[in-house]
Amino acid sequence: MAIQSQMLGKLETVFKYMIPFFLHSWPKNCPGTLFLTDSLGQILTCIPLLAEDNKTDPVLQAWQESDLNLHSVVFEAIQTGEIAYLEDDGHSLPVSWAVVPLKERDGRLRATIGLAAPKQALEVDLLAYIRAMEPLILMGYDAYIHQAASQIVMNANRYERSIDLIRGVIEQIDEIVEKGYCSAVKLDQRGLMIPQDRITTERKHKESTQLGEILARFAGKPVEPMVTDGNKVVIYPVICEAKPLIALILHIPPDEPYVFDERDVAFLQTVGDKISFSLVRAIQLDDIHRDAKKKDLLYGLTKKIQASIDVNNVLEEIINSIPMLYPYFTVDLYLSVETNTTLPVKSLLFQAGENEYSNQAYIEGRPVVGTQIKDGRLVTVLAAPLLGKQGIYGVLQLTTNELVNLNEQETEYISILAETAGTAFENAQLYQQSRNLIRELRLINEMAQQLNRSLNLDEILSFVTNMLLNQFDAEYCAILRKTEEGNHLEVLCSSNPTDVGRWVPIEEQPITDMVTEKRAVILANPSVETMPFSLVEFASLMGVPLMQGTDVTGVLLVADSRGHFFSFDDFKLLEIVGQHTSLAITNALLHSEVRRMVITDNLTGLYARKFLNDKVHESLGKDSSGSLILIDIDFFKKVNDTYGHQVGDEILIRVSSLIKQSIRESDIAARWGGEEIAIYLPRVDLEKAAEIAERMRRLVESGTEPAVTISSGVAKWDRATQQNMSVEALFQSADVALYDSKRNGRNQVTTYKS
Repeated sequence: MAIQSQMLGKLETVFKYMIPFFLHSWPKNCPGTLFLTDSLGQILTCIPLLAEDNKTDPVLQAWQESDLNLHSVVFEAIQTGEIAYLEDDGHSLPVSWAVVPLKERDGRLRATIGLAAPKQALEVDLLAYIRAMEPLILMGYDAYIHQAASQIVMNANRYERSIDLIRGVIEQIDEIVEKGYCSAVKLDQRGLMIPQDRITTERKHKESTQLGEILARFAGKPVEPMVTDGNKVVIYPVICEAKPLIALILHIPPDEPYVFDERDVAFLQTVGDKISFSLVRAIQLDDIHRDAKKKDLLYGLTKKIQASIDVNNVLEEIINSIPMLYPYFTVDLYLSVETNTTLPVKSLLFQAGENEYSNQAYIEGRPVVGTQIKDGRLVTVLAAPLLGKQGIYGVLQLTTNELVNLNEQETEYISILAETAGTAFENAQLYQQSRNLIRELRLINEMAQQLNRSLNLDEILSFVTNMLLNQFDAEYCAILRKTEEGNHLEVLCSSNPTDVGRWVPIEEQPITDMVTEKRAVILANPSVETMPFSLVEFASLMGVPLMQGTDVTGVLLVADSRGHFFSFDDFKLLEIVGQHTSLAITNALLHSEVRRMVITDNLTGLYARKFLNDKVHESLGKDSSGSLILIDIDFFKKVNDTYGHQVGDEILIRVSSLIKQSIRESDIAARWGGEEIAIYLPRVDLEKAAEIAERMRRLVESGTEPAVTISSGVAKWDRATQQNMSVEALFQSADVALYDSKRNGRNQVTTYKS
């Protein structure tokens, strides 16, 4: 019998919670005694079960006469790990004893529960009652969990600030669970953990902590309830009305012998569910205070710009205010122009390997978020350009001391601060009047540069999607392309990832107008209700056809549930975006097709010889070993002479197909020349490569018509013994082995013996 617990560690308390469940089933007129001992047999708690006509416990009286039998039956249960039963006839009151050991999952004894009753009054099966103790204990745990969780919630309601509430909650959880540590990490609106907003009971003895390692592992992943790391980590996201709040985390260091069980998990979930409403109230109050502080700061900066164009004052205010709002940031200011500021600024230098994100933010004119190694640790970097009317005057770069998750609001706010700093280089009012026009012109220029810079279709689609969302502040956008059949459009990219791959009929409005009439559309529902569409319901929508010559190849869509959301200027801007996007997609597809033709053999579909050479050379530089198989179709000239070159080509295609079926995706098969085929197997030893070659030989022999055979030569390299191996030497070794296969009768596999 095993009890699923070191959980909570309050066995005596749980035992008392169990008593009401036990008494509910115990006969009213049957006296007895229920007791709890520790793992050494020492009595912890004793509960008399008095009959209605007894004022004293007769079992206790017999117990007081001599506890010899009690000790013997308890020790028997402890030593055997099984239920112990004893009938004692040696005293004034014959008593029956039953004791059950309570064990943990690893078999360790935690305690025992015993039950004693007079034999003559015993109208029940004592063993049946003792066997029912484990579920009763678990019921006691459930009662204790809910009572403890309710107490935590009552205590939490005393706090107004979320940080005080969360700290109080995790400290109480930590005290009750008594294993490992308890931590809480704030979640953003996407359910991603924000590592910089965390509270923990973990004592920091060194640079890296277990919580830090957990946060790094789950960075960028929406949090879901889970038990992981061999039951040493429990994560439970607290959500209220579909809004992610915090992730509660129980974690035990790997070197400690304990694990969490289902009662720990249930306790954490119960607490998380019960505190959700108190927590959302506190977080909302904190957000109100924080937003008010941000607005006050931004208002103060705006006033300074309107009253003065003193660059030093504005920049100093921004640099000093950021650490107050975001204490996990250090601030660096890079300027591309001369200034008389007394602040410790740095020059923006465009040198390879230096200030990567600042240079990118300056060139692209947008905030850039990334990671880099600093003092041996992975940290987060946010670079925001200092934007002005006539250009970009520098970059505000913020660096954390660890990897963190920056939500959209933080990034946007810091970007605004950087833009505010940029306006200090120009007249504030003139900048404000022309800001929208400059932003649109810059967007078009940047978009053209970005799209012309890349021939990768995924990069182009991702860039356009993000640009549309940022520029129009819309809720939804998508890029669709006409299918080969021509009667549907397929979603290539969307702000809703689940839409990717979906097909939309061309007959559906508003798709029909764009595809069949080749015209852009802008729609706004005159009522407050949204209009139906298979991808998204909308009240406002803009769409432009993507053209290739005179043909419509796809559609660009932007939609929002707010009525009259898009202006005519937005519509005209989207048309320009559509033209650039269409051209970029066409170029990317053409580039992809040309590249495919360059690296593949048109007849067999295998890779070309140069591609194989390049990949082998690359493997020699990074892998520890690899093998090469050279294959030659036996008597192929005879096949051509007998059946004609068309049949010869079909045989070559069939052999190539069988070879591709025999190798992994990471393996590389290429047409080496004529009827010769080469297969490179990275990180595969000689013995395994020979097995693969033999499998190919059998497949070709049995799977071709007219039947042909192949001869193979197999060679390998190993960095441990051949550090200076070259592509040419490897092929020479395989060619020697192939020659031996032919010389020894063909239709066989020979390995190169160095």
